[in-house]
Amino acid sequence: VLSSISEYLNANGGGGLQENLAITPAGGAQKIPYMVALLSSEQLNVLALLDHEKDAKATRDDLVKSKLISDKNVLFISDAFGSSPPKEADIEDLLDPAVYETLVRESYAKELKGLALKLNVKIPRIAKRFEDAFKVAGLDFHKTRPMRLLLSKMGSDPKQIVTQDVADRFSQLFAIANARISA
Repeated sequence: VLSSISEYLNANGGGGLQENLAITPAGGAQKIPYMVALLSSEQLNVLALLDHEKDAKATRDDLVKSKLISDKNVLFISDAFGSSPPKEADIEDLLDPAVYETLVRESYAKELKGLALKLNVKIPRIAKRFEDAFKVAGLDFHKTRPMRLLLSKMGSDPKQIVTQDVADRFSQLFAIANARISA
């Protein structure tokens, strides 16, 4: 998702990541220390992007305390929101909530046929809201499914995904990453 939206922004006036940066998914906060250690051992300048939640904060603290990475090289998704960050945030929270809901409903159209989902707006992260609503409906929710659909739509109709607010949030995040990796 990061690469796709970065490429789109760069192709449409800028705001994406520097072209010499490589994005390497780690597979969750608990695996980031291993990935950081591996990449750092190759004398690479590493920047870690974490969800904004309790476990990720502990991961950041462990990374910095073990001197695997400096504090300035750890970003949180919430950094994309500027001075008014949400209490918790995942990559999905950078998207427009209506767009994310459309992606979920389209990618789960067969399972949701005839069902009404009740989203708990008190849950801070949008993917967790859907996970909870699916559980109440007796269904399993995997956030990778709507994100795969997002990637497909980025290839065919990116303006459906990248609204101005989304572009602004990703550009904010990418600007911080670019500045920190260049420092």
